[in-house]
Amino acid sequence: MAAMKGNNAQLIRLVICAFLTCLGMTFLILACAVPTPKIFYPFFVLLFYVLSVLPVFISKRTTPGTETNPKTEFALFLTAGMVLSAFALPIVLAHSAVIGWTACTLTLIGNVINYSTMFGYAMREGDAPYGGMF
Repeated sequence: MAAMKGNNAQLIRLVICAFLTCLGMTFLILACAVPTPKIFYPFFVLLFYVLSVLPVFISKRTTPGTETNPKTEFALFLTAGMVLSAFALPIVLAHSAVIGWTACTLTLIGNVINYSTMFGYAMREGDAPYGGMF
């Protein structure tokens, strides 16, 4: 019975992550469609969504054990730079008048929701110092 309760908790966490990801992607799609139709520059943050998890994923797979080392710290530094770039890109595009400020705001809201979901999923219980995702 306890194992079934644990599976239900994992399923609920997975459904919440899926719902929040869909909500964040909806804001990103709205950023492309609502202010000025056919301006798809806010979709470039999807590249940062994919690339931001790769350095930590690679460093955790190549590092034995759960201790931290310079390779893991450098991977976290690269990840932080990519997350910062995902927030800076829409601001730079809006400042240079490529996209509107409404699209910038919608993109930033989508970024907050998506990165919060990724962070929450990565920090689920585990014995690793930076969460159990990797």
